[in-house]
Amino acid sequence: MSKKLLLEKYIKVAVRKALAEQEAMERKATKSMYLIYRVPGLKKVMEDLMSPSFGRFITDVSIVAPKPTTFRAKLINEQDFNVIYDGRKNFTVKIAGKKYNIQNLGELERAQQAIADVLELNYAIEEKEAGSETKKDSGAEAFSAAADAPSAEVPAETPAETPTETPPAEETPAEEETPAEA
Repeated sequence: MSKKLLLEKYIKVAVRKALAEQEAMERKATKSMYLIYRVPGLKKVMEDLMSPSFGRFITDVSIVAPKPTTFRAKLINEQDFNVIYDGRKNFTVKIAGKKYNIQNLGELERAQQAIADVLELNYAIEEKEAGSETKKDSGAEAFSAAADAPSAEVPAETPAETPTETPPAEETPAEEETPAEA
């Protein structure tokens, strides 16, 4: 076979592989955004909180509780926040343990800033790294595993537990041998 035919076959295989990966990513994105487009008003809330391109920052949306209907939006850096439907087209957002009533403009702006702060906490995992990992540990699993297993990096005694050493008293020089005077 000539170099030209080998190169053409290689390019065809590479293009097919790239197209298959892109289609898989699109299916995953469509599946994760299904609830946003299915629930009335949720898309508008996400656009108000983030921007019309909120899909770039959210990897998954799931229902957490039926009443009040609570949605968990998972961000690209494995952090998350909750959107709670209060009824009568009212939504409350819970970000990092703090609730924001987004019908109030001031609280909406604080919620937007809180989401920006949460996004800044960790850098996003690159798609190549995420695809190569077979299992991802959640933060709670990693924390509990770290708490259960003793770490070799942590010394047995912390500086606060070590007794304070008193400075040695002035040492007298050892008796020097003096040459015997004869």
